[in-house]
Amino acid sequence: MSTSDRLAVALWEADRHARTLAEALGDWDSDPAPDWPAIDADREKVRLIDQLLFRFIKLQDALGERLVPATLAALSEPYEDWPMRDRLNRLEKLGYLQVDSWLAWREVRNRLAHEYPDHPELRFAALLAAIEAAREFHATWKHWSGLLADEALPASAAQSHQPPP
Repeated sequence: MSTSDRLAVALWEADRHARTLAEALGDWDSDPAPDWPAIDADREKVRLIDQLLFRFIKLQDALGERLVPATLAALSEPYEDWPMRDRLNRLEKLGYLQVDSWLAWREVRNRLAHEYPDHPELRFAALLAAIEAAREFHATWKHWSGLLADEALPASAAQSHQPPP
């Protein structure tokens, strides 16, 4: 698969998760839950929270596993032997992201893995932190995809957000 094709696939995948995440954030904003018991009492809220968290995690995976290397490859950066932190540092220098924010979003994601059945207030606080992190991560995605569209990269990959045939 060519560099252009890898970039197109990574953009397509990230865009798909980002669009659904944005919709879920909009649904949350139109009717947020006041606390965890309100979520537990409403099956639609449970589904909405599942969608928010799932897409937040999937967008992180898409960017971290596919778009980071595809972006660096498209920019002719010799990233293959670099650890992830070095890749992120390089992308920060190029204006694509902020490493401290990226690491904070990973920490939020890790906190989501812990359940606190006897402490609904802790679960709700973790959820609110994840929703805020999802907003920030989505904004980073929009900035990143905009930079790629503005770069001198293959137009078919950076601008279409469609997977190659």
